[in-house]
Amino acid sequence: MTTRRTLLATAAGLALALTGLPAMAQDEYPTKPITMLVGYGAGGQTDLIARASAKVLADQLGQPVNVVNKPGAGGAVAANELRGMAPDGYTILFQSNAVINAAPFLMDRVDFKPDDFEYAGMITAYQTGLAAPKDAPYEDLTGFIAWARENPDFAYAALSAEARMYMDRIAEQEGLQANAVPVQSGSEMVNTLLAKQVAVAFSGGIHYRYPDEIKTIAPTTTFRHPSAPDVPTIEEAGFPLAMDTRTVIILPKGTPREILDRISSALKAAETDPEFVKVTETANIPIMYYDAAAAAKEMQETYDKNKVILTGGN
Repeated sequence: MTTRRTLLATAAGLALALTGLPAMAQDEYPTKPITMLVGYGAGGQTDLIARASAKVLADQLGQPVNVVNKPGAGGAVAANELRGMAPDGYTILFQSNAVINAAPFLMDRVDFKPDDFEYAGMITAYQTGLAAPKDAPYEDLTGFIAWARENPDFAYAALSAEARMYMDRIAEQEGLQANAVPVQSGSEMVNTLLAKQVAVAFSGGIHYRYPDEIKTIAPTTTFRHPSAPDVPTIEEAGFPLAMDTRTVIILPKGTPREILDRISSALKAAETDPEFVKVTETANIPIMYYDAAAAAKEMQETYDKNKVILTGGN
């Protein structure tokens, strides 16, 4: 005979079981392969570090991490796709943080905000800057501007809206005429420089792999590049546009903190992983690990800073 006490006990047991399921699933994460989106084409710096990071994550998490390139709009296509994914940790985006802290101020149909996503950590910093063929007749931004005045309608490679912004601001201030050559990946950008199809290109740092063929003429970071310490930054040349950029692992809004911390801990292993260190050293890419909490803080702070640079705070 079913009693009231039995019914209450059964209901309580069922409620306990149901509330325990998500926690159990999070504790066991991951139980199947993870898809890592990359918002640029294959062969560039972000793709290179993404694949090296995927190997570390797979080793640490015990599940394959499959890299899928989704190029378009400087990573915005991939980020927009991620927004529609389930917040279960099985689809992640490895990307430059510029897709969230810069692109919304540069692209009409991009409206990302830091709190639209979750963050599992950052691993490397970009030596972003303007690069040119090694034998170009200018060594820094001041020299390039002087050359550009004598060579109107020069071409430059543009991988992202950020690249266009730098050249637009420089051209506007200095009265230059520039033509953008769209590229879809860092490797394609490098090829335009190697083939001397463009006078200059905005690079995330991959050009440092070609020291005999490509040179930096202006770091667009707040610091001089370790790989080119004698080259003045864009701010030193008189343009207050320096913005620091990092690789970040982005997840859909609502992903449980336990999963973010699990990925963050796995990513930290990249700091000392011999294969990962070799990849970064070969490409002159600084390792700079941030955990999930620090990554979220960095995203908001750089979003606020870049908004002032790119829009005047409006």
